[in-house]
Amino acid sequence: MRRNENYTPHITVAFGLTLAILVSFQIYIWQEPSRITEDLERDQLLAVTAGRSLYAENCSLCHGEDGEGADGPALNDKSFLVNTSDETIFSLIGSGVPSSEMPAWNQAFGGPFTDQQIQQIVAFMRNWEGEAPDRRSIAMQGDPVNGLTIFSSTCVICHGEDGLGSERAPAINDPAKLEQFDDDWYEQTIAEGRPAQGMPTWGTVLSPEQIRDLVALLRAWERGETVDLPGIEVYLHEASHAIGHNDLEEAEHQLEEATKIASGDQLQALEEALNALRSGDISAAQEAIERAETMSGSGMMMPEMDMGKIPVQPGEKEARAALEDLESGNLESATARLRVAQVLAQGDLKEAIEHSLEDVNAGRVQEAIEVLREVLGNVP
Repeated sequence: MRRNENYTPHITVAFGLTLAILVSFQIYIWQEPSRITEDLERDQLLAVTAGRSLYAENCSLCHGEDGEGADGPALNDKSFLVNTSDETIFSLIGSGVPSSEMPAWNQAFGGPFTDQQIQQIVAFMRNWEGEAPDRRSIAMQGDPVNGLTIFSSTCVICHGEDGLGSERAPAINDPAKLEQFDDDWYEQTIAEGRPAQGMPTWGTVLSPEQIRDLVALLRAWERGETVDLPGIEVYLHEASHAIGHNDLEEAEHQLEEATKIASGDQLQALEEALNALRSGDISAAQEAIERAETMSGSGMMMPEMDMGKIPVQPGEKEARAALEDLESGNLESATARLRVAQVLAQGDLKEAIEHSLEDVNAGRVQEAIEVLREVLGNVP
């Protein structure tokens, strides 16, 4: 007689094992996204850390330590990062930018970096995006300090100190009047001038960026803010920075600006720096700048106090700049400056400027140069 076997215990064990496997698998599935996320975050952190070192050693000289831009464009910029994919940034780094100073960095194009290293730099740059400033918008807003520098050399003759007006032109530092027109109106008015009312066409002399800086100054005045010219230490710092980046033209410009507000031993040191820079002795130029930086501020004078630096006649500065342009063969710039000087000047200087303009238009450049040399030599 066959004995009936009881399989219930086996079935129960098998069911329990199956259930345990299913539960374990489900738990694994639940935990997997978190594990994957943690792994990705760890890999991203490692890539950003490696990219930071690579950027500091190879990219910061041109693009700035924080991507703010130096000789090369700013990379830590909201507009650039939002509108440029990782693939595009990878390609730009790898193959470089033709007709620019940006070389190819990928080994496939003769550079030093592997694909992985370029991806690490891209990861580091992408890490900026969350808090990146909108540098393009900031640049479009203009710099009121630069605006004051431009105003002090071109507009103050007619519109007076701090834009408070003079006998030649009305005050423009008037919040009630400034709020009546938008930025576009002021930019257009400055660029096109108001010849019928004696205001020159500054768009032939100033760049769009400089005009935006002037408008930024007007807006600062509208808000009741006080804008001061930069101290000499700013120019010295910028000159040293420019030399460090081998931008000798910018360094010379910064030193020239510094000489306008220096005097005594400090002025002598700056002139030595300029002479050394122009002769190609970079080391001597840097030493002279450092010497000027160590001097106390007691010898410095603001532009309005340095009478040797202020034109004694309206239009004289523009006429001298035009003479330099004529002597260097830049007729277009010379003509534009002469037209501005013509509006500003008076008496013998005005007649000489008008005469030189006629000579330039007739092709008699040397005669125009001689006329300007004579009248400017007679200006006290």
